[in-house]
Amino acid sequence: MFVWVCIIVCASVSRFIAGGQVMVGRPRGVPVNSTGVLTAARFAVGEFNKANADDRFAYKIVNITSAEMQVVSGINYILDMQLGRTMCRKNDTADSEPCAFSSEHKELQCHFIITEVPWEHTRVLTQTKCHP
Repeated sequence: MFVWVCIIVCASVSRFIAGGQVMVGRPRGVPVNSTGVLTAARFAVGEFNKANADDRFAYKIVNITSAEMQVVSGINYILDMQLGRTMCRKNDTADSEPCAFSSEHKELQCHFIITEVPWEHTRVLTQTKCHP
C-alpha cells in the first residue's frame, strides 16, 4: 500500500517539474491557462459565490492575472483574478460560467489560495481576499 501511495504522489508531482527540478515549498509561476490553474480558479469562484453573503448575484472569472503553484503536502494554487458580477442569482445557478455579465460592470480583484491534494481527491479554498 505504501508503495502505491509513493507512486501516486510521484506521478502527481512529476507533472510540475520544470527544468528538471521541483522546488518544494517555493511558489513558482505557472501558465494561467493550464488545466490545474483553470480547475482551481473555477473552484475558487464557486466557493466565493457560496460564501459571499453581501451579494445576491454570482460572479465569474473575467481574467486570471497571475498564477503560482507551490508544492507542499499537496499543491497550493495562488491565484490573482478579476471577477465580474453576472446577471444570474446565486440561488439559481451552481455554475456561473454560462451567465452573462451584468451591465453594471461591477468587478472585484481577488487573491485566492486553493490547496489541492490530488491523491486524496480533495480541494479546499484556504484564503480569499477581494476588493473592488
